[in-house]
Amino acid sequence: MRKLMLVSMMLTVALATQAQLGRKVAPQMEKGLVKTFTEKQVTTMTGQQPVTITNVAKYTVADTTDDGFLVDIVNNNVKSDAQADNIAGQFITASAEMMDGLVIRVVTDKEGKILKIADYAALSKQIDKRADETAAKMLKAMPQMEQALPKDALKAQIMEECGEQTLLATLQQNASSAMMLNGKTIMTGAQESYVDQKGIKMKRMYFVNGDNITVSSNLDMTKDELKALIIAKVEQSIPDQAAMIKQNIDQLMDSGMLKLEMKESATYELQADGWVKTIKVETTSDSLGQQAKFSTEVTAIQ
Repeated sequence: MRKLMLVSMMLTVALATQAQLGRKVAPQMEKGLVKTFTEKQVTTMTGQQPVTITNVAKYTVADTTDDGFLVDIVNNNVKSDAQADNIAGQFITASAEMMDGLVIRVVTDKEGKILKIADYAALSKQIDKRADETAAKMLKAMPQMEQALPKDALKAQIMEECGEQTLLATLQQNASSAMMLNGKTIMTGAQESYVDQKGIKMKRMYFVNGDNITVSSNLDMTKDELKALIIAKVEQSIPDQAAMIKQNIDQLMDSGMLKLEMKESATYELQADGWVKTIKVETTSDSLGQQAKFSTEVTAIQ
C-alpha cells in the first residue's frame, strides 16, 4: 500500500511539474523554408458510403515582416473516391477540389501563429471563379439536385466555406492544421475556448508528454446559443421552414430532432524544429439529424 501511495504521489508531482513547465510551440521559421505534408481524411455519414479525400499540403515561408512572416499555404493533388450518387460526398469533394492549387498567403507573428490572410480580396476573385465552375460541374453531374439547390444557391453554399473569416478560422483553429498549435504555450490540463469555422463554440483540453500533445474537444454552448445557431443554419439551408422551426424550436430540441453535438480528439507529434511530424484527428458530430465521423491523418514528408 505504501508503495502504491508513493508511486501515486510521484506521478502526481511529475504531472504537476510538467504542467507548470508547459511546452512552447514556436517552430523554425525563416525565408525559403518549405514544409510538405500528406493529408488523408475519411468522412462517414449516415446512409452514405465513406469518402476518402487525399491531398498534399505545402507550406512555404515566402518572406519576413517586421513582426513575423508571410507563409504561402497550398493544397495540391486533391483526390477523392466519392461515388457519383453520393451528394454529400460530392459536395465535400467539390469544396476540396475547388481549393486545389490556390495559394493562401497568411501573415504570422514571429512564433508562426496565423494572424490574418494577407490579400483576401485578390484570393476571393479566384475563389469566386472556382465556385462558379464547381457549382456548374456538380449540377451537370447531378442535374436532379438543381430543383432543391439552383446554381446560385449552390454557389453561395460553396462560397460560404471559403469566406474570409471562415477560411481564417479553419487555418487557425482546425485541429488538422499544421499551424494550429503555433504560438501556444501548452500545459497539461490547460483549457482553451474557441469558435470553429462553422461558428460552433468548443473547448479544448491539452495533455503534454514531451514532443507528443493530446487534445480533447467538446461542445461548449448554452441552449440559447445552440438555438440561435440552429435557427441561422435552418434559415440558410431550408428558409421555407424557418418560421415553423422558430416557433417550435424548444420542443424540437428537447425531442432530439434538432440536435447539435460534437466531440474531437487529436494527437500531435512534434519534430525537433517545432513543426508537426504527424497529426491524427477523430471527430464525431450530430448536426440536425446528420451524423458524421471524420478521421484525418497528416504526415510530414519534408
